[in-house]
Amino acid sequence: MELTEAKRYIAEQWNHWSVSYDEQYAHGVKSHAEVEAWKKVLATAIGTTPCRILDVGTGTGFLALLLAEMGHNCTGLDISDKMLEQAKKKGTNLKNRPVFDFGDAEALPLPDNCMDVVANRHLLWTLPDPQKALTEWLRVLKPGGKLVVINGVWGSIGLPAKARRLIGNIMIMLAEHRNPWKDGYSNEVKEQLPLYGDVPPEEIIRLMREAGVEDVQMVDMSNVERAENAAMPLRYRIAYSHKRYLIVGKKK
Repeated sequence: MELTEAKRYIAEQWNHWSVSYDEQYAHGVKSHAEVEAWKKVLATAIGTTPCRILDVGTGTGFLALLLAEMGHNCTGLDISDKMLEQAKKKGTNLKNRPVFDFGDAEALPLPDNCMDVVANRHLLWTLPDPQKALTEWLRVLKPGGKLVVINGVWGSIGLPAKARRLIGNIMIMLAEHRNPWKDGYSNEVKEQLPLYGDVPPEEIIRLMREAGVEDVQMVDMSNVERAENAAMPLRYRIAYSHKRYLIVGKKK
């Protein structure tokens, strides 16, 4: 499958970030408490009966590996080869190992009605056509299957949050001697991403309902946030005063 120029650029950026991605706070897990909090949230959203799950934009396999540990049959797709390499390494010793493969979130290499659940984390913001992606995810879901979208507001909506982010970033810069504002995406590519930056959950709920998702609701993630914050140094707790949200709905 041929990627567009923008997607090739995005894939190369994530290839570059693949080695250090899991080292970042609120990306890779830093404690057993985080793992348990995530598993409880996922069990609430998906249930505990083993099912077939697609993790779109799997990255280093965060969701796919957690869900596989919970007994689900998981497939993780991504356009970043280096991210997929990291995911495969992490799953080496897992008995119920997920399948990791190349796949575009907006053009899935899968047949209709083949998955019980389609899930993703931190993905919609980096897609050129989020609505097309939602349509694709519904296409591969079985009737009655669940769509799970995990995203967050990362601290740049509203003046108080922006001030906290600024103070935290200054502390990170002084402590780590690096530029915490640099995210690697060019302005040209950012302009092609409708959901780039902080997106409130209401916007994702609207997009899901417009795509035809039913019974859309939010699942409380406060336990995950508390566990993540407990593992962070103060400078990151200030800079990333994030509010995670998990939204789940069903295909007709």
